[in-house]
Amino acid sequence: MKVVILTHFYPPEMGAAAARLHGLARCLVQFGHEVTVLTGFPNYPSGIVAPEYRSKLRVHEQMDGVEIWRSWIYASPRRSSIQRLANYFSAVGSATISGLMLGRSYDIVIASSPPLFIGLAGLALARRRRVPLLLDIRDIWPELAVEAGEFNSDSAIVRWGERLERFLYRRSTSISVVTEAKRRKLAKKGVPEDKLTLVPNGVDLELLNSPTDTKLRENLKLEGKFIVVYAGLIGIFQGLHTAVDAANHLRGHRHIHFLFVGDGVKRADIERQILSHQLENITWLPTQPREAIPGILRACDLALVPLVNDQLLDAVPSKLLEAWGCHLPVVLVAGGEARRLVEEAGGGVIVPPGEAQQLAEAILKISKKRDSLDAMSKHGHHYVATQFDRPMLARQMEQVLKAIVGRAQ
Repeated sequence: MKVVILTHFYPPEMGAAAARLHGLARCLVQFGHEVTVLTGFPNYPSGIVAPEYRSKLRVHEQMDGVEIWRSWIYASPRRSSIQRLANYFSAVGSATISGLMLGRSYDIVIASSPPLFIGLAGLALARRRRVPLLLDIRDIWPELAVEAGEFNSDSAIVRWGERLERFLYRRSTSISVVTEAKRRKLAKKGVPEDKLTLVPNGVDLELLNSPTDTKLRENLKLEGKFIVVYAGLIGIFQGLHTAVDAANHLRGHRHIHFLFVGDGVKRADIERQILSHQLENITWLPTQPREAIPGILRACDLALVPLVNDQLLDAVPSKLLEAWGCHLPVVLVAGGEARRLVEEAGGGVIVPPGEAQQLAEAILKISKKRDSLDAMSKHGHHYVATQFDRPMLARQMEQVLKAIVGRAQ
């Protein structure tokens, strides 16, 4: 098959979306297919385009056998809602133009949302070549933005987004989702069951199987500490403010230390919160290369996996699976689908979102139970290896794509 993938996020950018689409593209190439990715110049989460892409309109690259066309998009470090929308809309235009410039045929188009607007570019390219469109729904937008408190449910942008959502659901050939809860939600919205396919996010255990960063504790002067690590984006959905409040509750327990690794639109807010409490039990590292993250995780004791509130019931943070892939137990600050996975796997402890005191108590309790930590580590790793192995899930997606293309011919 010849596959075109449209995505707003792609490595070297960090996050679940970039990992999902790159993992799929890489595996499809390994399976013998031709894959072309249309994406923007890397700028997430900083909002700053790297120097090598500036003053350019379009750049051609190869990565792991995948052909990549990167094109100009509007980017800004000031990440207000309006500027994010400008970023999204510019990506639609650039992706459409870049796709129209492709000088060869293809069999299927995959458009990965959010941002939902990328579906318009996918639809345009699919119609141009009269090929099917698979709409890959990682999160349901604009519902997600409302649940996170980014927009009011009765705002004009949400009403417009809901109309676009219904339009794309009708016009797409097929829709893939990443959790069972999302599949049920879309079915309730009127999407036919036979149009929906569940292909979860996964992890590549080979890529996670890197050695422990043995110098981390020494370099950060954290020898002998029980390290609770959060490694990922610092955005509106993560709810790290609860972790900072928990660190404040634990300031008298000097054996416990928090390590935050990453960057994002909420970093400045979280840093101000840390300063206001004058906390010395939190260390912050800037965004690290993706290949360095497994070694950092393995050097820690417990992974923190938070969500901002209990409205995000259909979300499964990729950090949950990555932690288990690195043999690390988790403390999950979330409900819904993620809670179900942790309970099913036996790979961690669970605290409701926003409950800093409960989070502090859970961390303190588990820090004194090495046997429990080891057991949760083993359970979590076994669960992710048998249920969320990325090459296995890519095979599943390959079969979905073959079926869609076969029906269209």
